[in-house]
Amino acid sequence: MKSILSKLNLLVIISVLLVGIVSMSLWSIREDQQIHDQQLATILQIQQGIDTLRSQLWIFLQYKDKASLEEVYIAQQSLTEQLGEQTNFKHCIENLEKMNYSLAVLLRQERALEDSTLQSFPHSVVTADMSESRSLLHSRYNMIAQSMGEELFHLQQEVHVSNRAQQEKALAMTALVLLFFTLLVSFTAILIFKQFKAGQDVIKEGIHNLYNGDLDTLISIPKLAEEYVVLVTFFNKMKVSLQNHIVTKDELEREVKLKTSTLMHQTDQLRYLSERDSLTGVLNRRAFYHQLDVEAQKALSSGTLFALLFIDLDKFKAINDNKGHNVGDEVLATFSSRLKDNMRPTDVIGRVGGDEFVVCINGLSDEANIESKLDYILDVLDKPMEIKDESIQVSCSIGVSYYPTQSDNVKEVLELADQAMYEAKKKSGSRYFSLFKKMQSQVTEAKSDCQ
Repeated sequence: MKSILSKLNLLVIISVLLVGIVSMSLWSIREDQQIHDQQLATILQIQQGIDTLRSQLWIFLQYKDKASLEEVYIAQQSLTEQLGEQTNFKHCIENLEKMNYSLAVLLRQERALEDSTLQSFPHSVVTADMSESRSLLHSRYNMIAQSMGEELFHLQQEVHVSNRAQQEKALAMTALVLLFFTLLVSFTAILIFKQFKAGQDVIKEGIHNLYNGDLDTLISIPKLAEEYVVLVTFFNKMKVSLQNHIVTKDELEREVKLKTSTLMHQTDQLRYLSERDSLTGVLNRRAFYHQLDVEAQKALSSGTLFALLFIDLDKFKAINDNKGHNVGDEVLATFSSRLKDNMRPTDVIGRVGGDEFVVCINGLSDEANIESKLDYILDVLDKPMEIKDESIQVSCSIGVSYYPTQSDNVKEVLELADQAMYEAKKKSGSRYFSLFKKMQSQVTEAKSDCQ
């Protein structure tokens, strides 16, 4: 009985027995009540027969004729049949049967006396002896009828008393059984609760120690239920296994920091590779256009503007065709390196085509500050490149547009810079061109013509 499960099984068995015993007790009480109801119904039927007999006797005593006597005789025979049918109630109606038999004897004497009177005295002359005999018989009728009523009343009282005693006995036995099994169930439940509480406290303390990092203290096994002994044994084995395999807190923190740093570095590398052109190291087309949208938002919020430089290398295809793609790649890498070295850290550089670059020079207050910067950039980019022991001269054409001066749409500003680049290509050598300057010149000439 050290197992909680065995106690629970016992509790279930006790509960089933309790339900069965209570059900049997209630069934027994119900059967006793049915027997009592049947006895009362029998007594009621006999009462009706006796009442009928008494009423016929009263009529006969009033009229003293042969017809009334026959009715009394018929009522007595009917009562005899009723009493004879009560086989299950025989021992209780023996006195009634005796009284009914005595009444039948008297009625036969009455009939015999009536017959002899008619035969001896056809003219209805009644002697004093006959009158006295009849009076005696009539008195016996009344006594027997009254005695039958009293006997029936006592019988009814006896049935009530007997049924009440049986019900009290059944209720007392049921109450005792209920009390006994209730105490047994309560005792078993208390034992289960104590064992469950003791095991719960031990397991709770062990888990709390483990939560606080205590891997050394094992759970002791006092008088616990078998189920908790299994749990505690497994828990102790788990702590021993953790002692052999788990690292310390500092080691874990160092490992986490190292893994986190490595992951962040790898993430930065992946982000860099996804946003950068693999040959030149500047932003690729997708990343540059995304950054250009960011720069547009900054310009609108700060009230500044930025210039877009659309740069195309002149006759780059001839270099690829004549000197090979390796030399062409070296030219592009050197060109982009010069761009990066001569731009501010805040400026954005991107490669949007094979030999096409776009530079965003941000944070400008007006358009006038850009021309000196463009001249300087052209001087740097126009210098010869030493590639594989060979000097290569590469010129470039630059188209310039301004955001939001020319347009507050980034796509349109890019298109304007592209158009300006093609205008610059119409002239030989490294050049830059701005449609904005051309527009300003046209406005100035129009004003002069008007004057």
